[in-house]
Amino acid sequence: MRILVILSPTGKWGTKKEYSLFRKMLQSDGYIKLANEVYMRVVQNRKCSEKHYRRMEECAPKTGTVRIIRLTEKQYKNIYMLTGEDDFQEKMVGDKCHIVI
Repeated sequence: MRILVILSPTGKWGTKKEYSLFRKMLQSDGYIKLANEVYMRVVQNRKCSEKHYRRMEECAPKTGTVRIIRLTEKQYKNIYMLTGEDDFQEKMVGDKCHIVI
């Protein structure tokens, strides 16, 4: 299962600092930056994803929007890439639902 986090900051004063703190929290929590303002993390199951939802609720910025999408591996496989190649995480994880370290 994967969690996608999509950030939409606003131009209000103080937003830049809030979102930079939120991005740092996402990166320290194991999220990988897929694109500008889009982060992804692999989780084991629905219960684990709920834990991450609660963490993000605590640290969410006051302005703008933060959208969270939960995808199963089967849904994630349906993503169609027009150009480019698989990123590092896709090469390492492949069809597995989590990384064993």
